[in-house]
This record gives sequence, C-alpha cells and structure tokens, in this order.
Amino acid sequence: MYVMGTINDAREEHEQAVACFTRSKDAGLPKAMFALGVGLDKGKGISAPDYPAAADWYRRAADAGVGDAANNLSHMYAIGRGWAWHTMPAARHPPRRRPSFLL
Repeated sequence: MYVMGTINDAREEHEQAVACFTRSKDAGLPKAMFALGVGLDKGKGISAPDYPAAADWYRRAADAGVGDAANNLSHMYAIGRGWAWHTMPAARHPPRRRPSFLL
C-alpha cells in the first residue's frame, strides 16, 4: 500500500495517497508514518494542515529510525508548530529580568 500511496502522491491524487499511507502505517511501516506526517503538515489530502497530528507522526517515524522525520520534526519545533506553547517546560516559567548592573 505504501508504494500505491507514493504513486498516488506523484499523480497529485492526495486523498487516495493519504488513504494508502494510513493503511500502511497501521501495518507499522515507518516510511508510511513519515509520508502521512508530510501530508498532514502540508495539508495534502485533507482540508487544512493539522500540525499537532503531523508532529505526532513525525515523532513516531523518527522513533522508528526515519532520519527525514527527525529533521522535519525539529523544523516544526524551530518554527513553533506542532505543540501548545503552554505545555513546554520552559514556557511555564516567565523569563527573569536582567540584573541592573548588566543594563
């Protein structure tokens, strides 16, 4: 099914590609998890991009050893997509003021 998904994606039949990638990721194929994350990140085959779901699939694919998934996940983190800011440990603490002697 993964191969059919890549063929459908190349033909720009994104809805069918997402369906094929979904079936492949259910079988545990890491590249299908990555491809599904790309589709969710770009909004291909769905009505609008779903960044938290894309980050989740990138994370799962990266844990399975797909290097491109780790790269895309780090890019999402760098630009602030894929998680709620208030859930980050550093965001729970307000920044401290600089000491007056450094101003």
